[in-house]
Amino acid sequence: MGVSVVLRQVTKTYRVGDGSRVWAADSVSLDIAAGSRTALVGPSGSGKSTLLHLIGAIDHPDSGTITVDGQVLGDLAGAGLARYRAGVGFVFQQFHLVPGLSLLDNVYAPMVGRRRLVNRRGRALAMLDAVGLADRHRALPSQLSGGQQQRVAIARALVGRPGLLLADEPTGNLDSATAVEILDLLTRLQQEFDTTVVIATHDPGVAASCDDIFRVADGSVTADPDAPDRLAALLGGPRRAVEG
Repeated sequence: MGVSVVLRQVTKTYRVGDGSRVWAADSVSLDIAAGSRTALVGPSGSGKSTLLHLIGAIDHPDSGTITVDGQVLGDLAGAGLARYRAGVGFVFQQFHLVPGLSLLDNVYAPMVGRRRLVNRRGRALAMLDAVGLADRHRALPSQLSGGQQQRVAIARALVGRPGLLLADEPTGNLDSATAVEILDLLTRLQQEFDTTVVIATHDPGVAASCDDIFRVADGSVTADPDAPDRLAALLGGPRRAVEG
């Protein structure tokens, strides 16, 4: 089941070389509905990746609260925090597949140590089948195209059936035609697993495929409720990706 995500007055700063601070998140408040697909749109350095890291508990805010499925992330520690992170799927611009592992083992890897999951290798193979690569399960990542590697990364992110999937520029390293295929795949799998998806992107085609769009600039976030329809009209349809 997809989960809701609520940010309230979330602030995150980083100290740079000259001793000054950069505001990666500046009192950000936003609501993401369970089961929705949301785009965080902005150029590099705008703070959108930081927001994904905060929602995924890879990083911690300086102040403010992040609540996922009713759980305040700031209240988690130790095993509870580890369980939360295990329930979040991540997809990145760089595929981050392990070069020496087969595709099956790359997808299987997030389930290592999770004793409650039954037939983990069977589930990994089923996810490879879902992304159209079951017949290549013995192959190494170096034997695949970029689009195929991203399919494996998506299978790995969803193999645990997370309620939340965070994707950081998932089509950034792909050509336009392959980007369309990846977006269609994400749409199909999101509907199948009823997962909440949050995508950080600078690509208007990716943004147009989402239910809601938030624009990120200098750590600030503003909603644009009319953006999906406007972008879809501009691009000739909600699934057409363009080069960013």
